[in-house]
Amino acid sequence: MRSWCDHAAVPGERPELSDTSATLIASGYLTAAGRAILVRRISTGLPVPTLMTGFGDMRRLQRSIAQLESQLAGPMLPGVVAAVLRNRLNGLVRRREEARKTIVTGKGVFAGSTRAIRRERRENVYLEIDERERLFAGLLCTPTPNVNTMRSVRRAGSVAVERIAGVVGQVAAKSGSRQVEQWADQIAAATPRDIPAPAAPGSAHLVDGYEALLFVAGHYYDRILMNPAWRSDHFAVQRTQVNLHAELAEIATDVIALRAVRVDLDRAKAGGGFDRAFAEQIDRRESALRPVWTELIDRVQALSEVAHVVESAATELRILAEYDKAATIDDRIDALIARSGDREISVDNAKRLTEQVRSGEEQLRVYRDVLQGNIARLSPSVPRELPARYEPS
Repeated sequence: MRSWCDHAAVPGERPELSDTSATLIASGYLTAAGRAILVRRISTGLPVPTLMTGFGDMRRLQRSIAQLESQLAGPMLPGVVAAVLRNRLNGLVRRREEARKTIVTGKGVFAGSTRAIRRERRENVYLEIDERERLFAGLLCTPTPNVNTMRSVRRAGSVAVERIAGVVGQVAAKSGSRQVEQWADQIAAATPRDIPAPAAPGSAHLVDGYEALLFVAGHYYDRILMNPAWRSDHFAVQRTQVNLHAELAEIATDVIALRAVRVDLDRAKAGGGFDRAFAEQIDRRESALRPVWTELIDRVQALSEVAHVVESAATELRILAEYDKAATIDDRIDALIARSGDREISVDNAKRLTEQVRSGEEQLRVYRDVLQGNIARLSPSVPRELPARYEPS
């Protein structure tokens, strides 16, 4: 997992995060009170903001807006092509504004009437408007695999735009609007040959190690919550021992805070790094942050182990379900044999089935013991105060 974060890439085909996990990760941008309210709503089954297209599409929409804004800022872009790109940018901004209204002021999610708002405030489940605005800003940063946001790619893309724009500027005035549209398409998708591919086949590339860790945490959260074994009676006690919603929100909060501190340290070092004593002080603070990064990786690793244990237990539960079906068949066979007066076969079958079921239950007890240890690792008893920031090497 540390290697995944260092390379900002997760091997294998990974689905995008669910709306719930994306919302919990975005809650890391809220205040502590707002984050607690959002976790409480999810834990109690109250509705939270969603989008029909999913939050991954909103991340790609935000990336497209940033790319067009960067291209329009280029000094060599002809006016006729800039008009087309500006029109497209306005359309994307309108789509983003519609998404913002759905999340911030959408009906059917949060209370709308004065009486309902007062009731939700008394129950401490009402998310204020300013907190919803922060939530929307966080959802624009939802960890989404294979979104092209690398700085080197942006710089190379700007060079390609200037090359194409130089040719367009020479003959654009003599061409029709359809030709201008085609040139705008070329500029919007301009990528020189020397730009590395955003993702290798069969892997999920992310912006940096922090986003990779958030994506992995949300991925395993989804695998646990979507597994029927976790919701079964066999793990009823374990479900009461850990709140996975709060755990993911806390991990996201620490990772986001860690990245913010690292950015501030880098800026401080860039501004005052010429002073040797000041640079050494910055280095000492970065060293103090390394254990925090390690602890976050350990917490996500424990979350992944919980997911693997639950998935293994689900296999055992399916086997027990087949045993139960076989038991009903044996009962029907027993009834037939009893009427014929031959009971020896039914007794042997019952004994064999009892041994099989006992073996399956013993295996589930082993899984419960392992899961108990993972939960103990996942939720430390002593809360830790987050120091300054550290970024993976």
